[in-house]
Amino acid sequence: MKSLYPYPQLVGDVRLRPTQVLLDNLPVELARISEQENVVALHGIDRRWRTARLVMETTADPREIADGPWRNVRCLVIVTNSRTHVRHSFLAENEEPGRWRAEVDLDRAAHVGHCQLDAVFAADLDDGPARLVGRAETPWRVDFDSARPTRKRTLKMVWKDFTETPALEEFRDDPWTVDAEAGEPVLYLNSSVEGFRPLMEKASGAEQRTVRQLLASHIAAQAWEALFHTALYACGTEQDEDGRPQWPGGWHEEVLRTMLPELWPDLSPDDALREAVERRREGGNGADLHARLLHAVATRTRTQKTVTETVRALRRTNDRGTG
Repeated sequence: MKSLYPYPQLVGDVRLRPTQVLLDNLPVELARISEQENVVALHGIDRRWRTARLVMETTADPREIADGPWRNVRCLVIVTNSRTHVRHSFLAENEEPGRWRAEVDLDRAAHVGHCQLDAVFAADLDDGPARLVGRAETPWRVDFDSARPTRKRTLKMVWKDFTETPALEEFRDDPWTVDAEAGEPVLYLNSSVEGFRPLMEKASGAEQRTVRQLLASHIAAQAWEALFHTALYACGTEQDEDGRPQWPGGWHEEVLRTMLPELWPDLSPDDALREAVERRREGGNGADLHARLLHAVATRTRTQKTVTETVRALRRTNDRGTG
């Protein structure tokens, strides 16, 4: 779901990726860069380093760039780290039609935790200069606390017999529930539901695997919804000197930083947090926030792909039965 602007925007894919990562001019091993997770992991390097240089490549449809109603198109790579209040922009060089290159320098002393790299396109339009006309589909994360290029997982899964667990007994008829009150969120799966655990752990045959896949997608979607709402309320009412809500820290912050860019892809993480907190605070029916959350969760859990594959599997089964 993208925000609407009263002026033209790029509709084609805008992609960002690192082509090279160097620490004090020495390249890092490729295992520390994951294009699947969009993460660069820089913890645990066997030497002390001061500056990380990431050579970032941004691509967009060259025909759309050339034929659009914009002038003076610029591509910038933006670095943000909310914990250290870092926000830098690096102007990318247009090396060839549809391809831009920027050298992004990260001072180790200026960063804690992780920072985000995003690419935006600005252009002059008839109604004003330097309009935002495009943004990378997926930003990158540079993690200073991890040696593996993976997004941190926020949910632990535990099988429990709800009928024999006092804390879960009131949910005895539910196949699963999420405990988001503890220091670490936990997804509890109910082993007392007949056939549920064998299906999820030892599905045999195409039909059972199809059902398991659909169930897993549904469970993940409900878990992400529960975690997001809990994390959003964990922000409380505290604001900084500029009137912005404070990130809650811990797993709550991890969930929000994961989900908010998918709810408001055209906003910075800080602006997206402010938007979400204001909508929660204002009350109302919350329809737009809920619709954005459903879309973000469906994207993250690949619900559309799962449903499509399930329908295809059922169609194949029906075809075999009538053949």
